[in-house]
Amino acid sequence: MTAKIMSWLLVAATILLIPSSTGFGKARELAKLTVTETAGIARQQEYIQVYLQNGLEPSPIIALNQETGDSVFCQVNRSSIPGDSSRVMLNIIFPVSLKAGERKHFTLMASSHREPPVTDLAVSGKGLELKIENKYYQADLTRSDQSEAKSHASGQLRELLIKMGFDRLLFRTENRMHWGPNFQKPGLEYYTTIAEWDNPAFYRVEKGPYRVRIERQDKAPSHPEILLTATYDFYAGKPYFIFFSEMEMTDDVWLELLRNDEMTMDSLFTNIAFQRPDGEIEDLPFDKRYDVLKKKPLENDAPWVCFYHASKGYAFGSIRLKYDNTNRFGDASPTWMPHTKISDGAGGGKYWNRRLIHEHLTFVPGGSRYVERNAYLVFRATGTDKFASIRETAKKLRHPLRVDVINE
Repeated sequence: MTAKIMSWLLVAATILLIPSSTGFGKARELAKLTVTETAGIARQQEYIQVYLQNGLEPSPIIALNQETGDSVFCQVNRSSIPGDSSRVMLNIIFPVSLKAGERKHFTLMASSHREPPVTDLAVSGKGLELKIENKYYQADLTRSDQSEAKSHASGQLRELLIKMGFDRLLFRTENRMHWGPNFQKPGLEYYTTIAEWDNPAFYRVEKGPYRVRIERQDKAPSHPEILLTATYDFYAGKPYFIFFSEMEMTDDVWLELLRNDEMTMDSLFTNIAFQRPDGEIEDLPFDKRYDVLKKKPLENDAPWVCFYHASKGYAFGSIRLKYDNTNRFGDASPTWMPHTKISDGAGGGKYWNRRLIHEHLTFVPGGSRYVERNAYLVFRATGTDKFASIRETAKKLRHPLRVDVINE
């Protein structure tokens, strides 16, 4: 299968560089960057990402602050360019702190005299059997023999431990916690989900001190008409991880159900809160939500939704960063009664999901696409402004730093 991986970038820029004849052992300039904060928000250790096409470059890379002379180690993931053995793609990531409205100038340098920093990001395991953690959480992507639904080598999130003094394990007894995307066509007794992948045809794991990325792609389980792409990004020092998914119909298909952004958990929370597209925030005990959502269902493009425990204060939510149902020709892909549904599961479980096709037989032509990018955040829902963390994180992620590459 030809991999068609779509990668999400906090900030991205690309430039083609001509290889230098300077020796690799000496520091040499690769590119100049200008990083600008444009949203009026102070940023602390926010990650930017730059793509370079360069000659073979085995040396570590640093970002040199042109004003102060300080330098920071860059995480670099290298990949070959088909048909050109003399060049590689360099995916460069490093953290930047800026005041509101501030601009900084950096020079990317190849240097053989810099060791990777020690961060709170750690990964253990092999293949897709991984556990990734930082000071805020531990994400468990491994298999389990607890149930058939957890036994597949899918690389999908099974459990999430909220640290932050809570030590609260989020899980679902019979399923993996992260249960979308999922889909159902006529003739199938049950819907199927990404969590039923077994060793997807393509997967790649990139590890470094700032980010662990897991890319996967294959046909959707029991749905060969759907090419499913999924990417997790886990970051050092950040209380969230990012999930990107794309469902592309490579052939015509009839579907009765199509869902995404589904997190399912046992009875571990007391309340739901969400922001409507007009900015209104609603905060409801679970047993009070029925009348509210019956009168006004939760919109499919709600900016964020979260569950929290009112007395203990731990919270887990989804920040919707991208929601694009445009097909390959630029038109809208079919949906039916799209909305965000808050559901009760067996044994008191609770889950949210975004319904794209809601229990209605719908023809979906080849070329249809459904793309989402969500940030999943753990936070404290306490004090007079319980949702400050999710609101502020959403604002920063929706207004990334601007990066300009200076091509001299």
